[in-house]
Amino acid sequence: MRPKGYHYLKILKNHLGSLDKVFNGELIYPRQMELHLPANHKIPCNFHCSWCQGRKLNKGLGRWEVKALKLLAKIGHKIPYYTLGGQYTEALLNPYSMAFLSLATSKGANVGIHTNGSMLKELEDSIGWLTEYFNISKDQNDYLSVSLDAGTTESHKKGKNLTKDWFSEIMEGLRMAVKIRGDRKKSTIRIAYLLNEYNSSLKEIKTMIKLAKDIGVDSLRFSIPYDYYGEDFEDVKCYRNTYETVKNKEYEEMLKPLMSKSLDEKPYIFYFPPFYQDVNEMNFKQCIYSYYQISFGADGYVYKCSSSASPTFKGHRLGKITDNVDEFNKMVIANQNKDWDVVKNCWGKNVRCSRMGLEINRAWRDK
Repeated sequence: MRPKGYHYLKILKNHLGSLDKVFNGELIYPRQMELHLPANHKIPCNFHCSWCQGRKLNKGLGRWEVKALKLLAKIGHKIPYYTLGGQYTEALLNPYSMAFLSLATSKGANVGIHTNGSMLKELEDSIGWLTEYFNISKDQNDYLSVSLDAGTTESHKKGKNLTKDWFSEIMEGLRMAVKIRGDRKKSTIRIAYLLNEYNSSLKEIKTMIKLAKDIGVDSLRFSIPYDYYGEDFEDVKCYRNTYETVKNKEYEEMLKPLMSKSLDEKPYIFYFPPFYQDVNEMNFKQCIYSYYQISFGADGYVYKCSSSASPTFKGHRLGKITDNVDEFNKMVIANQNKDWDVVKNCWGKNVRCSRMGLEINRAWRDK
């Protein structure tokens, strides 16, 4: 059972009204725009996670925030959802993060945030960032997702290659977020937990579940790390066969008694098996993920999707980030191209689908 925010195909159908609109030549804004904010313009991220999907990619950082804000002010709610994330960047290091969130919500859009959580406490203490975020949040369709990936300080340090105890600070930031939100029907607060060699003991998992319940977050999601973006497909298949498939059996058996039995439980605790990112399922001929999402890469270019938003994949660029609506509209239309050669331009360039993209494209293939 998945929370409603994770039913990607259903979300796309609701956005379009009907899949019959796909490739009909009409300008259709995607369901969401993912903004890979360029951190503090000096470093992409303050963590060094061993399993970061963008670990091996070129990590360009541009200065394009003002242009993007001007564009968003013009197109407004035509795109109903904006997410702050990053293929290789930490969004909350960026000084414009709240500007994007407040502008989007003022236009009637929903917002999502993907962060390592390191800045939550500091931002609240210094400028009241969390207080402002929960004030502008529209409803529970907004979310704040923290990639915690550990249940103890020790495993957090090892997995993310850190010397400082960031784990305690992140947990305090989460406590502050839950307290500030209070009983208001505002943004959901999520914890993401990638299982790895440092954090997957039964003892630590139980510790994390207890912490999530004590803090009062809305959900706790377990999953297995995706292989690095840009890896040769044969290497990804090897990783799938020797690691994902083997570990999935182990984790499913261990986690099953600990998972939530009802969607009404809080926190809702669930596990995403690697089936939802299976490279062997990437065998379709067309991509319709462009109707779900378009991405602004940290380097200052508009990309087809979040999976390819790096200078490593220049062939997936649609153009430079602009404040001109007509120019942006042309990029949206170009992205919704039924003749885009997935085999040549994606598989042939070692570009793989995200979990969302795979689920949507697999359904389109079967349809």
